Amino acid sequence: MEIVTLTYKRPPDRVNHFQQELLYLDDDVIVTSQRVKPSSPIVQNGEIVLADNFAAVWFVFTGLWYDVGKVYNLDNEWTGYYCDILKPVKRSLDKIGQLNCFEITDLFLDLWVNPDGTYEIQDEDEFEEAIQNGAIDAELERKARDVLTALITEVESGSLEHQVQEIINRTKFRDLRDYIEQLPQD
Repeated sequence: MEIVTLTYKRPPDRVNHFQQELLYLDDDVIVTSQRVKPSSPIVQNGEIVLADNFAAVWFVFTGLWYDVGKVYNLDNEWTGYYCDILKPVKRSLDKIGQLNCFEITDLFLDLWVNPDGTYEIQDEDEFEEAIQNGAIDAELERKARDVLTALITEVESGSLEHQVQEIINRTKFRDLRDYIEQLPQD
């Protein structure tokens, strides 16, 4: 697999670089995978659904203000979707037109979606703190809240699941779980 660099920005001045495996690329989406290191685990209904070394397949959509990570636990079982509210992706191509890195700017608000379609908003406290500290201005605050509301509507209608499945079908992976089982663990 090809490796691509994700430049992850978080206002006001946090910048990280992550190496991810590029699984699929077209004009509409970048699909990558990695083992994750969240700042803290996510627990839903008494079960850990996101923690260190869990696998995520990321769907970063061109022109949209969110991405979707399909998350798998250490037993390679799908635990849910992690959706980041963010500015639309910026792509960087090398001299021959190949993707060598892409950049996202995280807007703090996140949405965890369980396999049964229930969901929980994440990091509202960090979002409010960013607003108070001036890292997020009023226009960006409104946009982030509007995107979160629209994303919840997509989850409730089933269109988010349909959108992700459509991309999975394009990647030619019959089952992402087969791929996840081969990802090395730290």
